Amino acid sequence: MINIYQPSLGKEELKAIEKVFKSNWLGKGKLTEQFTENMASKLNVDRNNVETISCCTEGLFQSMKLLDIGKGDEVIIPSIHFIGAINAIKSCGATPVFCDVDKRTLNTSYNYIEEKITKNTKAVMLLHYGGVPCDLEEIEKLCKSNNLKLIEDNANSPL
Repeated sequence: MINIYQPSLGKEELKAIEKVFKSNWLGKGKLTEQFTENMASKLNVDRNNVETISCCTEGLFQSMKLLDIGKGDEVIIPSIHFIGAINAIKSCGATPVFCDVDKRTLNTSYNYIEEKITKNTKAVMLLHYGGVPCDLEEIEKLCKSNNLKLIEDNANSPL
């Protein structure tokens, strides 16, 4: 297997993990709350709008419930994606609808999404491939004009 994108883990990250282990608290605790507050501040949003999860896949599953996506609904997703995204869509009875991606960025775009919208489309799920962001501004406009929810799998590019 060729590893295309590898997280960079060095001494600073290992020291942070060591601090967690030494605290003897492995679940959500003080450090998680501090991180969440810092993230809300950085994003300039209310703390109540930021939540931590154990992994992005958990967040994708939660998004289906939070947005009331279910049987008969369609979710547009790029043809290059993470399998957990498809599992989240299928688990609630919705149908994934695959759209093309740009051959240079491997991200989808406004045009590819627009041609897949039907009366059953309820959401668009984006994957910012390899941490490279999609053209979010145009996609957000498209979603708003079609009353679609926008879900972002941003696990590889938090900021």
